[in-house]
Amino acid sequence: MKKKYLVPVDGSDHSLRALEYAIEHAKETGSGILLVHVQPEYNTHNIRRFITKEQIKEYQQEMAEEAFRATEPLLAQSDVPAEKVMLTGIASDEICRLARTEKVKGIIMGSRGLGRVKGSVLGSISYSVLHTADVPVTVVP
Repeated sequence: MKKKYLVPVDGSDHSLRALEYAIEHAKETGSGILLVHVQPEYNTHNIRRFITKEQIKEYQQEMAEEAFRATEPLLAQSDVPAEKVMLTGIASDEICRLARTEKVKGIIMGSRGLGRVKGSVLGSISYSVLHTADVPVTVVP
């Protein structure tokens, strides 16, 4: 895959609309798509008192697989090559870091996701990515 668009996904309608938009642009430009799902670290002592690291990793993997599974119908209808990556950490930081290391063409993301800020006009993650990314960012409503 030569150039690609990075598309953060969390299974929300907003992230799936962003993926639809990214697929259109990838087809037009002969690009691919790099799907990323970011899970929080869950490294606090209080959480680890009740569940093991292995249980946390298993949960993170399940959530990523669920988010990626939601993208499969859209990807199956297109001829656009796609890769999937799960990361852990602060979502906006990890998205921007991956965009830099993979030298993506741009980031295409939903305006809001499944996070705590459902009611805001622009979600906190998309807002942060818009202001810190080194590549063009397209926010899809």
